[in-house]
Amino acid sequence: KLQEAGHPALAFDIPDAYELGAEFYRWEVATAVACHILRVNAFDQPDVQDNKKRTADKIAAYRQNRKLDEANPAWEVDGVRAFSPGALTGADLAEILKNFLSQARKGDYVAINAYLPRNPEMAEVLQIIRLAIRKRTGCATTVGFGPRFLHSTGQLHKGGPDTGLFLQITAEPGEDIEIPTQGMTFGVLERAQALGDYEALATRERRILRVHLPSPEAVSELLQAIK
Repeated sequence: KLQEAGHPALAFDIPDAYELGAEFYRWEVATAVACHILRVNAFDQPDVQDNKKRTADKIAAYRQNRKLDEANPAWEVDGVRAFSPGALTGADLAEILKNFLSQARKGDYVAINAYLPRNPEMAEVLQIIRLAIRKRTGCATTVGFGPRFLHSTGQLHKGGPDTGLFLQITAEPGEDIEIPTQGMTFGVLERAQALGDYEALATRERRILRVHLPSPEAVSELLQAIK
C-alpha cells in the first residue's frame, strides 16, 4: 500500500524469526551511515538532556514547596484542563481540539504524547484517537507513552524541524505509590517529566496542547471530543 501511494519503501524477506537479530544490527549500522550523510550526530541527544534538566529542576522545587510548578489552565470544566503556551480558543474541549488541529499544514505530523498507564486497553483507545486525528488533518500521526518516548522521538520533537503538532495527555493517577527515600510519589515524578517535556517544547515555540484529565479513564472524554 505504501508503494501504491507513491512512498519510497524497502522490503526484506527473512527466512525465519531468528534473523530479526541481524536486522537490528543492519539498521543500527544504517542509522549511523544515514546520520553521517545528513551531518547529524547519531550519538548525541542534547534536547533529551534539556528535558532531564527541566524535570530535575521541577522535582527540586517540589521537594522544597511540596507542589509542582505549572501554569494556570486556559480552560477547565469538570476536572478536565487545557494548557497551551499560545492562544487557546473554544467553548468546549471538542472546539479547542478542532482549533488546535486546524494549525496543521501540509507536511506536518501530529504526535500524541500520552503520560497514561501503558496497557492494551489504553493503547487501543489512543490508536482510535490517532486515527481520528489522521482522518481530520490528513497528517501522519504517532502515539508514544511517556516518559518512555522521550529517549527516542522526544529528540526529534524538540531538535527536529518545526513540523509537529503535539497533543500531550496527562492525568491524575488512579493509584499512586511513594518512592522510598525520594520524598515523592511515582505520580509526581511522571508529572514532572511531562511538565519538563511541555516546557521544553513551548520554549522552542512548538505547537503544543496539553490536556489534563481527572483520571486515566477520562481519556474516553477526549476520544468523544476528537470524534
